[in-house]
Amino acid sequence: MTDEPRSLPDRIKSALAQRMFPGAVVYVAQRGETLFHEAFGATTYDAATSRPIRLDDLFDLASLTKLYTTALVLRLVEQGVLRLDDPVRRHVPEVGSDWTIEDLLAHRTGTTADLLAHAVRHGIRPCEQGQDAALWSVIFGCKGVVELADGQSHYSDVDFLLAQAVCERAAGCSITDFAKSEILAPLALGNTCFCPPDPSRCVPTEVDDRWRHRLVVGEVHDEIAATLGGVAGHAGLFATAADVGRFCEVWLDRRRWMNAFEPHSDHFGLGWRLCDASFFPGLARYGAVGHLGFTGTSAFLFPQSRAVFVLLSNRVHPNRDAAPSRLPLLEQMGKVIAG
Repeated sequence: MTDEPRSLPDRIKSALAQRMFPGAVVYVAQRGETLFHEAFGATTYDAATSRPIRLDDLFDLASLTKLYTTALVLRLVEQGVLRLDDPVRRHVPEVGSDWTIEDLLAHRTGTTADLLAHAVRHGIRPCEQGQDAALWSVIFGCKGVVELADGQSHYSDVDFLLAQAVCERAAGCSITDFAKSEILAPLALGNTCFCPPDPSRCVPTEVDDRWRHRLVVGEVHDEIAATLGGVAGHAGLFATAADVGRFCEVWLDRRRWMNAFEPHSDHFGLGWRLCDASFFPGLARYGAVGHLGFTGTSAFLFPQSRAVFVLLSNRVHPNRDAAPSRLPLLEQMGKVIAG
């Protein structure tokens, strides 16, 4: 670290004062040693109903779920069940396009970045369950809508829903069961799950005034994942910061997974976003990779120094447009940790 660890709380406290988020937990580790792990703030801004954030609180990971789906695909590759150059339709015949599994993990398909609006146009009612078959039909029918040159990327949730389908077909079980057997149980990540059974441990996200008309707590914030019952390859996992940190540390220990940190498209490795001129440029010189979740979650790896940085927050509370950008904070903290 370039600065003393005590500079990290000061930065978070400043973010709280700016109402960047009501609460957060920060986890930092290097070479398997936990250097910093603290909770800050409260669950909401309502003093009458809020409580202090705890280290064992579960946060809605949102798109950090994509990293876990990537890990499941790589486990199937390790087992010889999948190859990265396999055509997606070899495993999911409903998909008509000529994409490979690697195209999915590196966001090289060019599919829509607004799956929710696309699904609504096809008659899907967001956050209402019992539409799984209809929604999967929409997902499988997605085509490239952005023309990409070789090696270019376009971020899309569709890619990781299709990766979920590939995993489930290849493994012969649900992504929930496969994640438990291949990641959560072996790594003792007992505080990571889809559909958490105890909402009181969950940090609230948004007051949804469009679809659910209530405060969302203990259920996934993402509308597509909610329509699928809370389980999806692009969003849906809940976890503590420590569990996310331990999951991230595994990426630095498994040599076969280190390939995920190399460019597989202009901006992505496998699942992980490469820090570059357009994504946390101040962290690029450290060879960092990272990922953000819409709800306010983030995870970064620094392979050169073998450091892990996780910040989980509920920045969409009370609504997604209320908070100032968290990006400067993450870059500032990342520089402290990377040094």
